[in-house]
Parts: sequence; structure tokens; C-alpha cells
Amino acid sequence: MMINFKRFAVHTLLLVALIALIYVPSFALISFTGKATVVENFSDTARIGSVPVSGLTRKEAKPKVQEAVTSWSKKTPLTVGTGEETLPIPTELVTFKIEESIKQASLKKGGSLEVTVDQTAMETYLASQPITYTEEQVKTFNTWLIKTSEKLEEGNFDPSETAAAVDPAGEVVSSVTFMTRSAAEEQMIDAMAQVDIKAGQLMNIKTYGMDPIAASFIGSKLYELFAKTPFEIVERMPHAQLPDDITLGYDVKIDEKTDFAVRNTQAVNYQVVATKNGSDVTLELRGTPFKETVSAVLEAEKTIPYRTITRYSATLSAGTSSDTQSGIEGKSIELYRVTKSNQGEVKRLLALDFYAATPAIVTKSSQEELPPVVTPPAEEPSTDSTDETTNDETTNDSTDNSTTDSTDGTTDGTTTPEEPVTPKQPTTPDTPDTPTTGDPASPVEDDSTEGAVG
Repeated sequence: MMINFKRFAVHTLLLVALIALIYVPSFALISFTGKATVVENFSDTARIGSVPVSGLTRKEAKPKVQEAVTSWSKKTPLTVGTGEETLPIPTELVTFKIEESIKQASLKKGGSLEVTVDQTAMETYLASQPITYTEEQVKTFNTWLIKTSEKLEEGNFDPSETAAAVDPAGEVVSSVTFMTRSAAEEQMIDAMAQVDIKAGQLMNIKTYGMDPIAASFIGSKLYELFAKTPFEIVERMPHAQLPDDITLGYDVKIDEKTDFAVRNTQAVNYQVVATKNGSDVTLELRGTPFKETVSAVLEAEKTIPYRTITRYSATLSAGTSSDTQSGIEGKSIELYRVTKSNQGEVKRLLALDFYAATPAIVTKSSQEELPPVVTPPAEEPSTDSTDETTNDETTNDSTDNSTTDSTDGTTDGTTTPEEPVTPKQPTTPDTPDTPTTGDPASPVEDDSTEGAVG
């Protein structure tokens, strides 16, 4: 039997082709599937910033990092300030580039969490703070904000701890001199020999003494010292009436409920230095000179007259009065802080002190004043002899009057009328005596009688 090589070759080729059609796609599929199923996972120690991503793929790491950033932002982790006086920093100042950070991260070691800071928003935020930052401190704050945010850490930026906050020269930026009046005031001055006021920090007078009179006097001098600076007057209360030895306009009242406190509004540290020479005291504020020139001006001083109040009392004798309260004039004055800079001059009202006038009080008697009682002289009993004497006197008076009238008439020919005289009560006329003998119609003895007519 002859072998047909031609047909054998054709069948062999067909068989090889069939095998190729069966196995070649399978190899290709196996190769493709094997390559697609290779997992790119982070190592056990890998971190994105401070977020562990061990065993996660890049795709799986993204939501975990995003969740960590969101949780950190809700905690208000960043603050700025000195001591307990801190303020929150809005996390909106920082933008996290999560996706880019994961792409650039190494599967073995991980990578940093990339952060950008909105410079405009940051400068606006710092400008709104109670303290004024220098350019160097702004740069320091920006660097600190990026480093802290990259690690999702919590922290506080204290401007007083920066290198720019300390001024070794310590120039005198404000001062005031006065004399102490008591031992309590001298003790307070000794306690205030050297007081550091860090950036943004408060200073209050009660820390150095609790005697109300001494603290009020020293507080008024500190008020005068800080009025000439950009420091914020946080707490200050004047008296109802201006005490002695306290300058009008710089009154400070210290008691159980009130205090005097100021805040350092600068981003640098300052120091209050008290120098005593006997009873003479000099208070100085030392530190970096202010950018602006600050001064204090007292204006619009007024005197308010007092009024007089009259009260009535039944306890006083009729027609009497007493001064119950002396009147005191009231006063008012305005204190301005004037700031001069390259942009011009700004005048701001710092305080308006008003002291009401104390009225004078006069108390008078409410009893009516009775008219004086006049007692008439006692009258003597009337007798006949008295009446006769009275008639004689009346006759003599009339005689004298007629004589005087005639004399006056002879002198100048003018008669001056006299004031009317109230006539005296007429007396009862005398009754003639009754004859004892004879007929009343008969002629009296001794009278001559003529003969009868007829």
C-alpha cells in the first residue's frame, strides 16, 4: 500500500492548525488573566501622611485617607494664642491633595499627604486676630500650618515663642511717673517690678494686690500707661465720684466685683518695669517699638452744676432749717486714642467718664410760725376823782392846744393840722346838787326885788 505523502502532509498541517486554534487562545487568555489579577497593595508599614494604609490598594486607600482628613477637620485641631487665651484656626485655610498624594506614594513606604494653604485667606484670618503679626511671624505661621496639617496633628501656634517675639533691646514705648501714698501701694509696686506680657496675653491688676484703694490708684496709673499703646483695654470701671489724687479721665475702680485688665495685641512680648526711688515711682512698658505712633488725648471736660433740694420736717422748730447734704458739682471728660501711621491719623474714643452732680439738701421746719402774742396793760378801776382829774387834764390840753394854735398862727399865718386824736370816752355829766331850802322858783337871797307892777 502506497502512502500518499501529499495527503499525509495536508492532514498533518490541518491537525497542527487545529491544535493551534485550540491552545493559542487559551495561552493568551491565561497570560492576560494572570497579568490583570496581580494586586498592587501597600506594605504593612506604609502610611499616607499619618494614615496607615497597610494591605490596601491605591483605590482602597483613597476613602480611608479622606475619612481621616474629615475626622481631623471636625475636631478643630489647630489653635493660635498664648496660654489659655487661644482661638481656633479654621481648617478651610488648608486644602488636602489626597488623590495626588496616593498616586505618588510608594507601595513599600507610603508617602506624605500633600497640603496647600490659601495665602489670601490666611492673611485675612491673621489680620482679624487681636494681635498684630510681623512679616516674619506670618511666614513662620504658614510653615507651621503646613507641617501640622500634613500629619493631621493637633497643635497651637504661640506667637510669643517665635524668635521674632523677643526683643533683647527692650525700648521704652510708654511711661508714667507718680508718688505712692501708702504701704499697700508700695507693696504692689514691689510685686510689679518686672512683669512679662506675652503676645496675646492678659494682665490684670488684682494679681498684684487686693487693697481697693491702693489697687484703684495703681490701676489708674496703669490705665494712663496703656492708653498710649495699641493694647486692648479689656476691663475697666470708673468710680461714681472721682476719688482724690486720681486724674480725671484715668479713673479706675477696683473692688470685689471689678478689675482692670489689658491685652497685648501685638505678636511680640512686652515687659512692665516698675522702678521705685523712695515714694517716687516710674512705670515703663518696654519692648519692640510700635509700627504706629500712639498717643492719648483728654478732651471735652465739663463741669455740671448741682441743684438744691428742699425737704420739710416736723421735728424742726418753726422757722428753722438745717443743711442736710452739701452739693458737689458733676464732671465729664472724653479720652481718645490717636494712632498715626503712613495711611493717616485715626482718632478713636477710648472712654467717656461721667460723674453726676450731688444735689444739696436743705431741711426746713414744716410747722407754721405763729404771730407774736401781745399782752395789753392792766386797766385801773375808774373813780369820780379820776374822772374830774381827767376833765381837768382835758381842759388843760384844749387850752394848751389853743395857745399853741394861736402862737403858730401868729408866727407864720399857717395852721398845720394835727393828726386826729381818738376821742376819749366821755364821762357822765355831774348832777347838780339839790337845794335844801326855798322854792326853786323864788329869787335867791341877795338878789334885789322890785315892787309889783300893777
